[in-house]
Order: sequence, then structure tokens, then C-alpha cells
Amino acid sequence: MMKKSLFLSLLSLLLVLAACSGSGGSGDEEVAPDVDLPEGTTEVTMWNLFGGGDAEFMEEIVDAFNESQDDYYINNVMQEFDEYYTKLLTSIGSGQGPDLAISHSHVLPELVNQGLVVDMTDIASEVGVNWDEFNQNILDATVYDDQHFAIPIDTHAQIMYVNNELVDEAGLMNDDGTIQMEESPEGYIEFFKTLDENLPDEIIPFTFSSTGGDPYWLWWGMYTQLGGEHILTEGDLENPTYDIDLDKAIEAAEFVKSLYHEHEIVPLNIQDFVSEFQSGNAATTTTGVWTTGLLETTEDLDFTPMPIPNIFGEKAAWASSHTLVLPYYDDADSEVQKGAVEFMKFATDNGAMWAEAGHIPAKDSVVESEEFQELPYRSEYAQVADYVNFVDRNVYARGIEEIITRNLDSIWAGEVEVEEAFSSIESEITDLVE
Repeated sequence: MMKKSLFLSLLSLLLVLAACSGSGGSGDEEVAPDVDLPEGTTEVTMWNLFGGGDAEFMEEIVDAFNESQDDYYINNVMQEFDEYYTKLLTSIGSGQGPDLAISHSHVLPELVNQGLVVDMTDIASEVGVNWDEFNQNILDATVYDDQHFAIPIDTHAQIMYVNNELVDEAGLMNDDGTIQMEESPEGYIEFFKTLDENLPDEIIPFTFSSTGGDPYWLWWGMYTQLGGEHILTEGDLENPTYDIDLDKAIEAAEFVKSLYHEHEIVPLNIQDFVSEFQSGNAATTTTGVWTTGLLETTEDLDFTPMPIPNIFGEKAAWASSHTLVLPYYDDADSEVQKGAVEFMKFATDNGAMWAEAGHIPAKDSVVESEEFQELPYRSEYAQVADYVNFVDRNVYARGIEEIITRNLDSIWAGEVEVEEAFSSIESEITDLVE
């Protein structure tokens, strides 16, 4: 665990930064308005970071839980995503945070390492949480030293979306609705070249971003398909060392770069690549599963979501996971904590409601349920949960993501050679860790 004196110093700094940003380290009374509750009902204040459709689906789950019983009331408080983690860490550290919070799986190591979240193993057992119902790959990302520090509600992976009419027009659609693509690097390139050759000039074969998270996620998926496993060594949250498989990292980056430059399959600097697919101007795109909820509401769009093809031999894809955590306080109310975990169980038991947003439920029992199977599209990609690769578990995950994404952006733009970018990545990450 991080020494308390160091944590308090960092806490003070973060409180100053939060104050400068206007978010503050406010207590519950400023972010969670009073609610008139029936006598005997325990209020549980929940912070969540969702926006758009995700926020609506989570609010539906909260409302359903509150209506299902009279013992607990979840007060669902929306927070701005850009300031969410700064505010969450500082507020818990100062004893003024929520009773229940959302955390991405890649931020969980920070919370665990700083002692800011509770091991829920015993409380979950009391409430009746059955860990055997969860997808093991998703659950493993929340377990530290055999202790359950979070309950995952989903995995949200990067997948591929296909415009069925355009791919069929190009002669690349099989009778069963699958695409004609040899699962190899050459087959992948040939698929998009054929789309480009057989479709009108104004149709984009592959609409995709050339900056930010999406191409970083695609690089990570290709890197792990090649057998790459880590950026830093595993097993030490606070003191890992740089451990990238450089040859595989470079090979994956060269391949993604070739989509923009050598093969010119992906146009650079598309302003809104998802809109291009949504409007029927592109044959394929690649992005997160959460886009399913948007696309299925688009009139006259005939599409199929599918896992990203495993072209390098290993089944792999980028993914993260939304989890629910119990913040740690010296004077925590055990009844409030129990109510928070009761809600966690309810939310995961009713994962089909959350799947309407496009996410893959964390529980295999939900994925196998009739309610989930009746949802359109979701079963087309649910299997990726078994083999997605989460980023390294350490306290530097957010900083590392920023470093790698920024340097990869310079590769996609053609500003630096791949080897030069990874030299900078190594230097910056080493400095970050040291």
C-alpha cells in the first residue's frame, strides 16, 4: 500500500487542482440533494460517470431497484466524466465521498493500492452474490490477492460493424450473413481493398479515427493477437518495470499505420467516423460495443456487429469494464454498505437491462438468459468477453494510456517512424514509473 504520508501529500495537491478546475472536493451535501424517504429506508449515495444513453439505462436500473424494495434507496448522482476520477479519489480520501461508485477496471488498481475501496468478499457473501455466475475473464480483473474489490457489471470491447448492403454489393457477404475474409493480415487487407474496388468512389471501405482511443485500442488488440501481453510487468501495482514486447508492438503499429498510408484503406482525419457509417457512407467501422445502441435506432441502416477478426493467430481484442466499488471510510455505516452491495447484485442480476446500451453483461448466467438472447445484435459479439485483453493492472494505467495514445497518433499522422515513437514511449513510461 502507498504510505499514508505520501498519499496525503498527493491528496492535498489533487484538492488544489480540483479547486482550480472548479470541481472541488465537495461532500455529499453539495452533490446529493436530500430525499424524503419512508421511515426505515436507508439512503445510499451513488456516484456515476455515465453520459448519453448509458446514463439513461443506469437510471432505469436504479429506479427499478428502488421500486423493488423499501429497505434501501439509491440516490444516483451524475458527475462530469472529465473530473470524475480526480473528484472520486480526493473525496474518498477526505472522507466526503459517495457510498457507492462506478470505476473502470483500469482505474481499480489506483483505488486498491491507496486503500480507498473495501474488500467486499464478506459483504457479498452475506448478500448472496454468487461469483460462479460471472464470466471469469471479466471477474479476474477485479480480484486482488483473492479479494473482491469490485463487482463488474460489464465488459465493453472494441468490435467491428459491417454495412450488410454495401458488403453484399461488393460480393463479400456469405449466404449465412458472415463476411468473406481470410483471417490473416493479407486477408484483412484484401477484404478492404475489394470493398474499395467494387463500391462507388464516394463509399469509404473502413471509416475510422486517426487519433485518440479507437486506433490505440486497435493497436492493443493487434499487439495481443500477436502474443504481446504487457506494457509493464505484472504483479506489482506500484513498482512495475517496462516490459513491452517491442518486436510485436512495432509489428502491430506498422500494420495499423499501413491501413492509413500504404494501403489507403482508412482516410485520415475523418471528422466523425461513426456518423459516416451511420449515414451509409462507409462499408465498415470499428469502435466500442456501446455504439450498438446508437446504430440500432438509425432508420434504414442494415448492419451487423461482429468481433474484430483474429488475423494474427491469437484471439484477442481491447476491452475495459465498468465495475461497482465500495469506498473505504473509517466510520462507514455497515447498513449503508450492505444496501450498496444489494444494489450491485440487483444490477448484475438484471444485466440484460444494461445490455440495452450495447455492453456485454458481466454474468454468464445473464448472457445465457432468454432475456439477453432476445435482444437484437448483442449475441453476435458476446463471446469476445471470454478472450478480451484488459490493460496492465497497475497504478499508472491512465498515464500510460495517455503516453501511448499520443505517440501512436504521431505515427498515424506520418510525423515519426514507428521505432522512434516507441523509443519515446519507453522513455516517457520509464520516467512516469520512476
